[in-house]
Amino acid sequence: MIEKYYLVGFPFLVRYAGLGFSSVPAFKERNILIDSGLEIRTKIFPGKKNAPAVYIQHGMSARGIEDPRILELARHLYNTGFTVYLPELPEVRGLKVSSETVPKIRSTFRAIYELEGKPVSYLSASFSAGMGMVALSSEEEQVRLSSTLLVGTYADFSKTLPFVIANFERDPYAVYVMLYNYIKKIRSNFQALEEFFRESALDSGLQRREEAAIGLRMYSALSSEEREFVDEIRSVPSFREKLSVEILNSLPPGFIKENSPANFTSSWRKPIALLHGFDDPVISPGESEDLFLDLRNRLKDPPIFVKSRLLTHGDHLPFYTQFPEIPSMAKIWGFFIKNAFES
Repeated sequence: MIEKYYLVGFPFLVRYAGLGFSSVPAFKERNILIDSGLEIRTKIFPGKKNAPAVYIQHGMSARGIEDPRILELARHLYNTGFTVYLPELPEVRGLKVSSETVPKIRSTFRAIYELEGKPVSYLSASFSAGMGMVALSSEEEQVRLSSTLLVGTYADFSKTLPFVIANFERDPYAVYVMLYNYIKKIRSNFQALEEFFRESALDSGLQRREEAAIGLRMYSALSSEEREFVDEIRSVPSFREKLSVEILNSLPPGFIKENSPANFTSSWRKPIALLHGFDDPVISPGESEDLFLDLRNRLKDPPIFVKSRLLTHGDHLPFYTQFPEIPSMAKIWGFFIKNAFES
């Protein structure tokens, strides 16, 4: 069976690496109505008749479903034989960590299932991956689900947030996103910092440099106390550690339990693959491994876990830089694709 996964996954990787032909598909855009009455803007790449469907949920990127990385992924999955759905969740595009996201993913998934009339696969990365696992863990959703691939997911938010904050030197973008979300809860008297952290995150995420960097300009306009706070975040690890504790203590009751995938493994039944960057500076690969070890003891069809040097948190390295990593990547993509087609 493992050899079959390689055979299925390798052609996908060839296309992804730009070594094989992958046509640019036509797509349509529509608003999908979910059960709350909201309309979710969605790009759809329609496959051939009876093509399996995959729901790709974008991560915390200000580009949302216009992000070239997710569009590239959609193109290659379409050329593998999928019908691809790319819904855009406004709060996720707006860099917000929200209790609204789990029910929105669930409702969007149900709407896609109703459109397709058959089980749908789920693929996502980072926080959207973990929230998707929570959203789709119920028995009702498991019936509608075919195959899942989570890239760089978190497992326990109480462990994730301190890891993010600790790694400012390696990935300031993720730290700015977290502080944008929680600064008002822990420093309500610092009026300018919420917008400062938002713009600093956007400077990084949108690659705004020099004169275009808004956060850099805003820094000089902060009060002396606010600048001191920012400087300590940037340079004092022990300060960041204390800040993490403050943020965790400020969260609404039940938020961590209700939004951590580690609490929802007991009801998971469908094939799931976990892919994580070997040296991910935002979410520790240990979180994917924890989910794998738990699920491995529960599932009839064992999950797959791959920790790869080809991945950073938000992108992949050129495949030629890490040839030894290619077989394991082919295996995990083959696992996801094969289970999606056989559902």
